[in-house]
Amino acid sequence: MNRIILIGNGFDLAHGMKTSYNDFLNDYWTNTNEEIIKSKLNEKFENEDIIIDRSPANFLECSEMTYEDLKYNIESFKANLEFKNIFLEKISKKAYIQNWVDIENEYYELLKKSFNEKLAYNIQQLNKDFERIKNLLEEYLLKTELAFDVSQNTNFSRTRHRIEQKIYSNFKLKDFSENSLNKKIDAEYANFLKDAKPFKEGKIDRDDLSEKKLSLIQAIGSDADREKFKKFMLSEDAHIFFDLIPNHTLFLNFNYTFTEVHYQIPERLSNWKSGKVVEFMHIHGSNRKEDENPVIFGFGDELDEDYKKIERLNNNDYLENIKSIRYLETDNYKRLLEFVNSGSYQIMIMGHSCGTSDRTLLNTVFENENCASIKAFYHDKGGKKDNFSDLIKNISRNFNDKALMRDRVVNKTYCEPLN
Repeated sequence: MNRIILIGNGFDLAHGMKTSYNDFLNDYWTNTNEEIIKSKLNEKFENEDIIIDRSPANFLECSEMTYEDLKYNIESFKANLEFKNIFLEKISKKAYIQNWVDIENEYYELLKKSFNEKLAYNIQQLNKDFERIKNLLEEYLLKTELAFDVSQNTNFSRTRHRIEQKIYSNFKLKDFSENSLNKKIDAEYANFLKDAKPFKEGKIDRDDLSEKKLSLIQAIGSDADREKFKKFMLSEDAHIFFDLIPNHTLFLNFNYTFTEVHYQIPERLSNWKSGKVVEFMHIHGSNRKEDENPVIFGFGDELDEDYKKIERLNNNDYLENIKSIRYLETDNYKRLLEFVNSGSYQIMIMGHSCGTSDRTLLNTVFENENCASIKAFYHDKGGKKDNFSDLIKNISRNFNDKALMRDRVVNKTYCEPLN
């Protein structure tokens, strides 16, 4: 059996990296504030994204700045801020109102409005504005990652140790769907009977058995029926007698950063190094040009009711930032399909919100017949508050078969926080 470590932005955030969309927007407005300070007082200020009719220049202070802060300072100076990049305006105002924003979802909503409501903001301008934001985001993430000093981050080692224990844990069969669990038990019980029955009948002796097989027979009894065997396999001691280490672990990273490189197989885990494979995949590309793995940033929900309408428009501009099309630029998606079709696997969700912007891909891996378990590691907000319920709601949107979802998704009793 295999394992997928499904990594999203919350994984980076748990390690102390400021890589959220709000972090990016605040950095953008802080830099813009510095640009304005360097301009000439009372003269028109203009850059690629905004226009200010009268520059406040030295009226402003050099400090970290949000859109709300800068807007307030400009209006206090009796000046007007006008957006050239309408998409930047939309996401900045949304982040200000809600204290968060999902840039990919905002793009898709505007894309749908551009043909449903015949907005003056046409698809060509939307794509141009979105491309600008995508490029700025790439630059910000690379700058943030390169500036992130692991040795200076006091929480990093502690966080890495906790997450490492989860990633390299043995399978717990109580996490598995009923179908997968029964298949595993049937296979193991059949192997058990091949040794236990002849041993009980005296046709083989202890010297004919491996130490592990003999220990199992002694622990459970040679005449154990299937129910007793199942109960034993579901116990905390099962890993002593059965190989419950994944054969192939795939770090499926939806980020553009490389935080997962700190999770190579630890030297102390010698049993994981014996024929076990660990692989890393940046399914949405990376922020390193030398990787030749271009960033995929847009929307990926072919299950949405409006998507078929978009395809019928016969206008390729509307498909410019659809992820399922961009996946074909590399062999990442092909390799992922090869992995999920190669045998049973468990999915561990670490820091991914499982929102609809990735629904096409998530539906593919969640509903594949080989998926045996989906275990979500949630964010503990303190004060007995967490995001487990929201995460499960998002996961459910990626399933067409809700009965399958309820069977495969591990209940909260068996889950734990990522942080």
